[in-house]
Amino acid sequence: MPITPALSRGAFRSFNASFLLRKSNLRVLKLPVLRPRNITTSTPRKPPARKSLFPERLLVYHAGTGRTVFVGSLKITTIFICSFFCIFVGPTFFNAEDPAPMAASIVVLSGIVPMVFVMYISRPFVNFIHLRLPPFARNSREIMMRYSKNLPKDAEIDITTMNLLGKAQVARMKVTDLYPVRERFGMVNYARDTKEINSKRKWWMPPAIRQFGVHSGRSRIMGGEVWDNIAMAISRNARLNNVKKP
Repeated sequence: MPITPALSRGAFRSFNASFLLRKSNLRVLKLPVLRPRNITTSTPRKPPARKSLFPERLLVYHAGTGRTVFVGSLKITTIFICSFFCIFVGPTFFNAEDPAPMAASIVVLSGIVPMVFVMYISRPFVNFIHLRLPPFARNSREIMMRYSKNLPKDAEIDITTMNLLGKAQVARMKVTDLYPVRERFGMVNYARDTKEINSKRKWWMPPAIRQFGVHSGRSRIMGGEVWDNIAMAISRNARLNNVKKP
């Protein structure tokens, strides 16, 4: 029996309908996707570092802002006065038509002498004194005070002075290196031996500072107690070592 085109089309349609029906009845099983979890190992947290109550360099003496500014200004002023008399006034008297025999020399000296005198008496002026504290003495005021009353032999202090132009310069030394003196018209009350230090310095370097002047009476820093303890330790060491003035 021959297959007609109409019959073939009907068979094809019925086949497509049955195929689509079966496809719609199929259930697709979706498996859950396993994603790797971020596994973090819990590390024990370190306790926060305890902040020290006092710094490593404890300020124990301050000469005062007004006094420090006055001394620095006095140094700069005398330098300008000396330069003015030596550069301008002195040559004017020297090149005059009828110069006096000693006029030019007196004018130059009138500018040099004040500068030299001010530098002589103000060089040992102390601005600040810092006590270097070990770690165990920074966390408690009571321990810090005990440390200042019983300073070890290796206890160090930083003494800040001013140079010729008023710039701060710091000298670090041991407390046992200082001894009380009275020099430069009473402007110096503490000194140290700098022979060994100067022997190790280069030839072009200035000599180490030997004399210091602490003259503000009672320091207001920490009620003045720490500096009083350091001053008593200096005097006690001088008596024990029988230090003589150079």
